Formats: sequence, structure tokens, C-alpha cells
Amino acid sequence: MNPIPVSISTEPDLDYNYEYEKNGVYTKFSDWVPYKLHKWEPKFLEDYYEMYGLKLHYKENELRRNIFFLKAGLQKRFRHPRNALCRVTNEEEYHKYRLLIFMHMNLQIMRSYMRIASQFDKRHLYFYNLDFAHELKQSFEVADSFYKEAIPYWEASRKYADQASEIDYDLDLGTMETERYEIITGKLDFGQIISDHRERLTKKRETVGAYLAKYPEADKPNLDQIP
Repeated sequence: MNPIPVSISTEPDLDYNYEYEKNGVYTKFSDWVPYKLHKWEPKFLEDYYEMYGLKLHYKENELRRNIFFLKAGLQKRFRHPRNALCRVTNEEEYHKYRLLIFMHMNLQIMRSYMRIASQFDKRHLYFYNLDFAHELKQSFEVADSFYKEAIPYWEASRKYADQASEIDYDLDLGTMETERYEIITGKLDFGQIISDHRERLTKKRETVGAYLAKYPEADKPNLDQIP
């Protein structure tokens, strides 16, 4: 007797558009299982904050993504106090909780802008880097614009840290409480850090500007040096 061939498939034999007959009405199987069953939509400020993340190796796109979600979150309302990121027992604690979250999110936006700026900045400017003076001029201009973007968010962080420090409660938000303490005591001063970065950047821009003034023909893309 010849064996009957059997079709073997790795695909499951499921038809998600199978139609059931119920009282004469046909309903797709997919309608019984809503498409949004596992779809999560951020609604509250904390939802957007929890979308913040940074890989070990990150690029500008990851930083811009974080900035987008954090800025969007700052425009949303907070969760109900029982669903806060830490335990709060009274209105004053909840008020400080909101101030700390505002402080921290503004600080994270500021850090992200500074990280983007660092990708267009150059820690050391050596003589051979001036072969790309035209590209450096443009890159340094972009870096300075991102450093300036970071400043208002540092000012906002410092404002919320000062306000939160007026409330004599310690919340179970260790990192944020530490940030608050370091800001009000001056141990963490990103205003000075940004100023130092921009001051060093100004010197590098002056070096590039002097080189291009001496060799104006170099103020164009250096295609010959691109490997």
C-alpha cells in the first residue's frame, strides 16, 4: 500500500477571519478579540516619563526621542496619587512629589540636549583637524545651539528644586531627592557646566575662524580628505 502524502507546514492552521454564525449574523473572529487588547497608550505625565530610556550605545535619534516624550509628558496631568511613582500620604507630600518630577524631567531634557551638543562639539582641536575647518565651523555652530537649548531647562530644574526644598518631607524617590539636595547646595551646577562648555567652544570657533580667514579657499567641503 502506497503511503498517503501528508503536508507538513510550520504555519499554524488558524484563520483569524473565521466567521461565526450567531443568530444568523456572521461575525469575524478578530472582532471577538479586540485589536487594542495589548495596545498601551500613554495618558498621564508618569506614563511618558516611564518611556524615557537610554541604551548603552546611543545616538542622536535616541536622545531626540527622549526629549520628545519628556516634553510631551510635561504637558500632561499627573496620575491619581494612589498610582504615583512613590508612596504619598498627604497633600504636601503629593505637592513635593509633583515638584520633584518636574525638576527631574527638566533635568533629563537638559542632559539630553547637552549630549546631542557633545556629538557636534570636539573635546580637543588638533592642528590636523583644521583640514576640515569648514565642517568644524558648521558643527560648532550646531553644538552651541544645543547648549543654548539646554539652559532654560536647567533654570526650570533649579526653580522646582528650590520650591520642593520648602516642603519638609523626604519622599521615597532617592535619586530625585539627591538631585534636589545637590542643586540647592550648589554641588550640581549645570549653569556653570554649560557656561564652561560654551566658553571652550568659543575658543575653538575662534581658532577655526582665524584659520579660514587666513585660508579662505578652505571654507568649502573637503571632499579630498574623505576616505
